[in-house]
Amino acid sequence: MTLGLPAAVLGSWFADGLSRAGAFDGVWAYAWSTLLVSFLGAVTTLVAALPIGLLSARHPSRGAGVVDRVSYVGHALPGIVISLSLVFFATRYAISIYQTVPLLVLAYVVLFLPLAVGSIHASASQAPPSMEEAARSLGRGPLNTLATVTLPLAAPGLAAGTALVFLTCAKELPATLLLRPTGFDTLATRVWTETSAGAFAAASVPAVLLVCLAAIPTYLLSIRQRNVS
Repeated sequence: MTLGLPAAVLGSWFADGLSRAGAFDGVWAYAWSTLLVSFLGAVTTLVAALPIGLLSARHPSRGAGVVDRVSYVGHALPGIVISLSLVFFATRYAISIYQTVPLLVLAYVVLFLPLAVGSIHASASQAPPSMEEAARSLGRGPLNTLATVTLPLAAPGLAAGTALVFLTCAKELPATLLLRPTGFDTLATRVWTETSAGAFAAASVPAVLLVCLAAIPTYLLSIRQRNVS
């Protein structure tokens, strides 16, 4: 019931939207924009979360715990607060990056860093540290051990964290509305624009495409969850 009713309503509006001329005008550009910023946000967040997740999993200490908890601050705050803070910072001190994709990606990192940190920490904690110790005893350096042993062991967590952040970035709205470049629309912002004007049939086309796009990482996450359980 919880999924059937929204799906039925969306399907009804989608059928109405398809019957209108120009139903797909611009929608592929919005999809590409969504893919672009979601991919950049997911990869950048993964890179930022990797040292935090590995540090808390492999070297637990008070300092590592503090760093881990601090990474959750941005996620605990409303997205509008983070967005307005970045708007203030950019307009006052870095006007060149205001309303650019890099600033939007930075907002995604601040907001969704814990999603990647948690996945990396859980995966790294399950991997036996003895394999890393064996690699170091055989003469491999820290970076070599990280690349050939640690990262492959943590690969499931890396993939899950990336998929989760990608999914969340794709449907994120407040930060995207405030920080996106002028004329840059994602599927989520287009749905908001159309529904704000009461054009529900027009909004249904990007909405359905957003659902289809979000289904891919959701499916991958469900497969991983079944494999873990």
